[in-house]
Amino acid sequence: MQFFIILFAALSLTHQVFAQCDSIKIVFYNVENLFDIEDDSLKNDNEFLPFAKKNWNEDKFNKKITRVVKVIAANNFPDIIGLSEIENATVLKEIINHFQLKKQHYRIVHFESGDQRGIDCALLYNSNKWHLHSLKPYPVVLKGRPTRDILSATLVNDRDTLALLVNHWPSRFGGRKASQPKRMAAAQVLLQVMDSITKQFPTKKVIAMGDFNDEPKDSSLQLLNGFSNQSEKFKGTLKYRGRWQTFDQFICSTNFNYLSYPFRKSFLLEEDKTYGGYKPFRTYYGPIYHNGFSDHLPIVLTFCAP
Repeated sequence: MQFFIILFAALSLTHQVFAQCDSIKIVFYNVENLFDIEDDSLKNDNEFLPFAKKNWNEDKFNKKITRVVKVIAANNFPDIIGLSEIENATVLKEIINHFQLKKQHYRIVHFESGDQRGIDCALLYNSNKWHLHSLKPYPVVLKGRPTRDILSATLVNDRDTLALLVNHWPSRFGGRKASQPKRMAAAQVLLQVMDSITKQFPTKKVIAMGDFNDEPKDSSLQLLNGFSNQSEKFKGTLKYRGRWQTFDQFICSTNFNYLSYPFRKSFLLEEDKTYGGYKPFRTYYGPIYHNGFSDHLPIVLTFCAP
């Protein structure tokens, strides 16, 4: 009991420190299949079209954009937002041009990846606070079907330089063990990139974020145990068959102090009538429209500006 009292006091003090300083906030959010309603002949996006089984239409699309914007606004318009499961630049433009975000001066970093379904990673950043110095996609080469690139962007201002890496590693489709080599391949790419940056530019803050489809103690993430990962302390960012799991994480260089945590506001949750407690309020259950936010919770990272 005494240990938990001390731990709670330490966490409370940490929150107070970051609240009092001139802090930087970064959010990562797997938004669960944010597709537009147009057919892309080069991608397998047929599941999310108006005449498909899911009946994805303009009304549902607009509601989904509003849901994403609500999360951004509820986090007091973060400096930087990493996103996964977005289809293209069209949906990103809808987000940043929403009336609640127009005055925030967000700009987009995005590449079309080789994912067959057409879902990509992206980055939004406040262009009044940060300038884009460089950007690059790092492909993850698999023997099977293509997967998402790791999106890399370097943002600078007159006080700091951030190397940001947005990830969405291969899923557990086919089983966790059978699909593990795919996530190991992604981990090797990320490790090589992070090692290269930290060796060449030791003062840069390196922040990898994403949906890794593995938990911090899994072998793929253990490849990166030379970096800082506070996600082992998370209660979870998604729930599968009654068990909370932590797939959404920040992995950082060790040259700065930060605080990271899941964003667990009540509007992102609903009652879990099958297993008890609560679960993420998602957009779809299979083909059934549920009008929620996402099957993942957002995660937040804050640190004090130098």
